[in-house]
Amino acid sequence: MIWLVIAIVVVLAILALIILRSRRNDPVASFQRHIDALGPEARRPTVDRVRRLDDDSDETDDDGR
Repeated sequence: MIWLVIAIVVVLAILALIILRSRRNDPVASFQRHIDALGPEARRPTVDRVRRLDDDSDETDDDGR
């Protein structure tokens, strides 16, 4: 009986670890947390780079490509 309880606890612990790891591996959320941790001056180059990439992708959409 005690082995059954231990096995259930181990399985639940493994499931909890898997669920927690899958939440942490979201690259977009991780990037957003890192950007939010920076001050406005430190994040400006990254924001400008993303805006330029977004503007470049809009230009290719207008050409029909």
